Amino acid sequence: MLDVLRLVWFDLKHEVYPPVWIGLQWFSFSIQIFIYGALISQLVKIPQIPNYQQFYAVGFVVMMTFDVGSHAGREFVEAAHEGRLPYLLSLPISRSKLFLSIALKGGLELALMLMVPLAIILALIGNLTILSVVAAAAGLFCLGFGVAGLMLGLSFIAFKSSDLYSAVVTGLSALVIRFSTVVYPLVFLAQASPGYESVAKLSPLTYGADLVHFALGFDPSMLLDPTIAVAVLSALAVSTLGLAVFLLGRLVEGVKSG
Repeated sequence: MLDVLRLVWFDLKHEVYPPVWIGLQWFSFSIQIFIYGALISQLVKIPQIPNYQQFYAVGFVVMMTFDVGSHAGREFVEAAHEGRLPYLLSLPISRSKLFLSIALKGGLELALMLMVPLAIILALIGNLTILSVVAAAAGLFCLGFGVAGLMLGLSFIAFKSSDLYSAVVTGLSALVIRFSTVVYPLVFLAQASPGYESVAKLSPLTYGADLVHFALGFDPSMLLDPTIAVAVLSALAVSTLGLAVFLLGRLVEGVKSG
């Protein structure tokens, strides 16, 4: 385990000293919530949501979680193109430990990224219990690990064509975010277009956003069943991380990035 922690710190220290990118993300979140969120809350009126700024703030944190999870796949691709991957594979550690270090690094990045935004959301909503806060954080981490596993699996496309990988990830990100309940609840989408509602149920962000909204006390009648959301997010995390472990152990050896 000590080898894993050393490897995590080896990769992470270059990103947190100085922590410019984390500060920029916190600044961007503050602008989005206190300026754009405050303005749009005056325009969007949904009966089930008395304060749309709060709903939007939670959705934006879910989008940040998706971005951090996606970052894990991009980092793996960059490691291949920069020549760091052969070095990592040559280290005297098992492939499972190497993957564990990647997953732990992603979890730490996610924790650092969400620390301030979550505190802001809790202050905006107020009257929350410890259980609701823990449940919301657990839902975000489950979603983050699921997205990270998916992007790590897709990253192996880059060994054949980096352009194809960029196109697939960009297109997937746009679809997963826009066809979800991150910004608007499912009942609102159903009223606007039944087809949009059906597509939204295919996005993992829909289940992550609805689960976090439920944990933080939003109206359950406008959200998906939290039991279903937990099952979907758990299945996503287990399946995509399992796929990434399989690919890391069997396809990465001797492969050359193009």
